[in-house]
Amino acid sequence: MDNPREIHVKGTNLREIDPREILGPIAHIYRSHLAYMAKELDAYRVGSGQFEFLLVLYHKDSVSQETLAKMLKVSKATSARAIQNLEKEGYVYRERDENDLRAYRVHLTDKGKEMRNIIFKKLTAFTDILFSDFTLEEKEIFRLLIQKAAIKLFEPGFEPPSDRPDDMK
Repeated sequence: MDNPREIHVKGTNLREIDPREILGPIAHIYRSHLAYMAKELDAYRVGSGQFEFLLVLYHKDSVSQETLAKMLKVSKATSARAIQNLEKEGYVYRERDENDLRAYRVHLTDKGKEMRNIIFKKLTAFTDILFSDFTLEEKEIFRLLIQKAAIKLFEPGFEPPSDRPDDMK
């Protein structure tokens, strides 16, 4: 009996599909998204990827630098540079964590809060371009499928494997 998790489409077993056919377009969308946002936010001196830090802070202000790095899956050094640049431009400020004097908490400034609508307008414009040839039903199906695919990556403790794969040893 066939494995119920295997799907056959027009005689093709989806387990046999080259992962690049799925991951390649996802990576292309992500890179295009970053390039689009970098260009759109350049006039505001918000660098590539820095808007993602602001997005996290719009959801929950006063987050530690380390938490921001973990949430965005970037190194502590990358997080520190992004926050330093946002701080220099007046979008955020840092203060020592009262409970851990070694750590800093990051807060939005009024200027950072004012960027919220601008960033969301730019994000909406990008998604409008991305989905311009989709029907409403296709957009909803895509949204549900991409969320379903991503859910494992949001689970606590998900980390890429630290050891080299067996076939590379």
